[in-house]
Amino acid sequence: MAKIHRSDAPLPQAPSVQVKASYTVTELPKVSPQEPAAFYDQDNDEDYRRRETAKCKKKRGNLLYTLVMIVFAAIFLISGGLLVKRFLDDRKTESEFADLQSMIDTAATPAPAGENVNPNGARFAALRDKNSDFIGWISIDGTNLDFPVMYAPDNKDFYLCHDFNKAYSVYGVPYLDEQTTLGANAESDNLIIYGHNMKTGTIFGCLTEYRKADYYQEHPFIEFDTVYGDAKYEVFGAFTIDVVNDTSFIYNQYIDMDEDAYNRYVDQVISRSDVDSGIRPAYGEQLLTLSTCEYSSANGRYVVVARRVSD
Repeated sequence: MAKIHRSDAPLPQAPSVQVKASYTVTELPKVSPQEPAAFYDQDNDEDYRRRETAKCKKKRGNLLYTLVMIVFAAIFLISGGLLVKRFLDDRKTESEFADLQSMIDTAATPAPAGENVNPNGARFAALRDKNSDFIGWISIDGTNLDFPVMYAPDNKDFYLCHDFNKAYSVYGVPYLDEQTTLGANAESDNLIIYGHNMKTGTIFGCLTEYRKADYYQEHPFIEFDTVYGDAKYEVFGAFTIDVVNDTSFIYNQYIDMDEDAYNRYVDQVISRSDVDSGIRPAYGEQLLTLSTCEYSSANGRYVVVARRVSD
């Protein structure tokens, strides 16, 4: 009979198994308290939309206002600069003409009048040496019209935009019409002189004042002293004409005239005149016609006409 061996030793135990729970933690986005979410107008609030639209319009309005102010500031600065430049140019031109006037030798004794003799040759010698196109000096007492006169028959309208030194100038210098004859042996019946009417009133700007009776009465005479002698002229007519729209009277074509043409010219001047002088020149009396721009029309001219009364 088999014997069963008994042992008091404990039976071996099965190894223990530990199970760990496995899971993934997803972190939620953090919302910064300094950056609140934009309000969502989920109820279609009309007031909200109006406020937002007004804000946009205000921003656009402010931008437009700024741009407009910049444009106006630029225009102001440019206009101011041009005015300053014009003022400085005026002063410079006045100084240049004053320098020319100082070159007249007022102490020079006129030479005896005679054939091929220039009585005022010595008086105007310095000006003639500076520019041989100089022909005389024109002035109206009590006004700022006091300038040299140039004569360049072979260079039409040159002094319309050139100064005494032949450099470009918007002021120019008063000058005789190229068809005019002015010399020791012969002179035209009508001496026509052109000059600018600057908007500052310089050069021939004062001529438009002859439309006023008081001005005419205060300044009835024009002095035009040339290298060939001195002359004084009495104003008898002054008028405005549009040289494009009124071709019935081409005033600057009346230079060397017979008696009929002379009388037609005088009739037109008197009938158009802004002043009633009561003077009617007679054929044989030399005329002096001053022509300048007049700004009531694009092609306006103001014309002052005088008769010679003394040497």
